[in-house]
Amino acid sequence: MRAGNHYADIKVFALAERPYGESYGFWTTRWWRWALSSSYSTNPLLDETGVHSHTNQLGNVWFLAGKLGSENKKLPRRKCSIPVMKAVLFPILNCEANSLEYPELITEDDLLNHVVKDMNSVVLTDCFINGRKIRPERVQSDPRVFELTIPPDNPLGLERTGKTRAAADGYWVFLKPMSTRHLSLDFEGSCENGRLHSGATYSIDIVE
Repeated sequence: MRAGNHYADIKVFALAERPYGESYGFWTTRWWRWALSSSYSTNPLLDETGVHSHTNQLGNVWFLAGKLGSENKKLPRRKCSIPVMKAVLFPILNCEANSLEYPELITEDDLLNHVVKDMNSVVLTDCFINGRKIRPERVQSDPRVFELTIPPDNPLGLERTGKTRAAADGYWVFLKPMSTRHLSLDFEGSCENGRLHSGATYSIDIVE
């Protein structure tokens, strides 16, 4: 069991830790519900500047987004602020599959096999915080299959909406609350043997 890694003031949760009494995988599931809950026009996944980074942020953990995976290698450059004493969770690269988007995935095993196959094809998981390289954790959703609501006007552009079953897998960084006042964050991931890309660059002020 590894203890949390230390990078000056930057400390990360290890996979075996339980941030705020919950598993790492629990928080990634919460991240997916956050990421897919906002409308297309205000969704942090589609935000190029960081103006929507504050959308639906609640509780002790602050979520950051990359971009939807695509063949386009250009990554968004965002500026935002985060309240002091918040933990910060973001994916370097992650995959979610649900039965509305993929109706051919009928069973729980179908959903699980889909996301595991995608993550097994990853070829790049780079993350740098204030110039220091951070190693991400591979984390599966907890529970492995969870309930997800796809709203109208969703960022995935799905016409079929409502409650569905989903599974997720990915590479994540989970920062503990910090006293530093500025974060320069660069992360990028690639899967399907380099075909699809995700990531972002952030300039973040930690504010009272």
